[in-house]
Amino acid sequence: MFAARRSAASARLLLRQQPRRYASDAHHHHHPEPVSEGFGPSFYIAVSTFAAGFVLYRITKSSDSDNSWITGLIKKYTPDEKVFEERNAIRTVAIEKAASDRHLFAGTPRREHIELRSPELFNTGSRLNVGAGSQADLSAVAAYYENHNKKLEEDRVSRLKDGKVVSIYD
Repeated sequence: MFAARRSAASARLLLRQQPRRYASDAHHHHHPEPVSEGFGPSFYIAVSTFAAGFVLYRITKSSDSDNSWITGLIKKYTPDEKVFEERNAIRTVAIEKAASDRHLFAGTPRREHIELRSPELFNTGSRLNVGAGSQADLSAVAAYYENHNKKLEEDRVSRLKDGKVVSIYD
């Protein structure tokens, strides 16, 4: 802490001991010579913009607004109403066709399954997606469960015929 105080004090002394510098000395007062300055390019741009705007206004504004120069130029390059009617008719037909196609596709029922061209490619490469029976012969197991379910069904039908069953699922 004492070292910090000592360094701060020495920095203060260094700042005090620097010689003062002034921007202008009392001995050397120098006044610049008078210079003739022009208006600059921004003045001329502003004046010419104002003049061009006034001239354009006077050209477009005439005593008869239907026959002004600008109005004639616009009418010259504007297409007929027939062109707009033809364009609108073509666009209307295209939009109606698109709407009917959309209703056609929206009204069709969706298929419950997706046809695969090569279903064996669906299971390739994955260790976890292994179909039952693809690694071992399970035909004996399938035959056992088919016989077992057939016996259960026969027992259920026989109980229904005897009238001993209260519920269908017993």
